[in-house]
Amino acid sequence: MEDEKKPVTQPEEKTEVPVTQTDEKTEGKTFTQEEVNAMVIKAENKINKKYENIDLEAYNKWQESQKTEAEKQTELTQKLTNTNNENISLKQENQVLKTGVNVDDVDYVVFKVSKMEGEFEDNLKEFLEKNPKYLENNKKQANTSTTTGFDQNSTSNPVSDEKAYKDKKYAKNPYYKK
Repeated sequence: MEDEKKPVTQPEEKTEVPVTQTDEKTEGKTFTQEEVNAMVIKAENKINKKYENIDLEAYNKWQESQKTEAEKQTELTQKLTNTNNENISLKQENQVLKTGVNVDDVDYVVFKVSKMEGEFEDNLKEFLEKNPKYLENNKKQANTSTTTGFDQNSTSNPVSDEKAYKDKKYAKNPYYKK
C-alpha cells in the first residue's frame, strides 16, 4: 500500500457508457463519463479509508513472528543455497578468464564446460584444447595483417561501380560509412 493517500482524479470526457439492468420493468440507464469517474473515485476513497490506519511495518513484523521455526529454517537454507550457487558461478567465470578466454565468449564457455561430466578445471582444459578459437591470443593472431603485395594506402585501388555509386549518392549522409 502507498503511504500517501490521494484521491484519484480521472480526465473528464463526455462519453456515455450504457449500463443495462436485467430487470424487465426498467429501461437501461446510461451514465456519463463524469458519473462513472465519480463512482470510481468514491469506491477508491472508501477502500483507502478502510486501510488508512494500518501500519505496514507492524503488519510485516507480525507476519514474520507468525512464521514457524521450520519456515525460517527453510528461508535461511534457500538464501544459503542461492549464495553458494552464485559463488560457484563467479569462481568458474574467474577461472575461465584466467585461462585467457576472450571476454565476449566467457559466458558461453562457462555454460558448455559446466554441462560436461567431471571436474570443471579438467573439462575447461579439454574444451579449450578442442576449441582454441575462444582464446584471446588466437583472436589477436587472426586479426594480424597479412602482406599481399599491394599497397593498402594507395588511392589507385579499384572501386566497384556499386561502391562508387553509393559513395556519391550518400555523400551528405553522416551515418553512411565509406
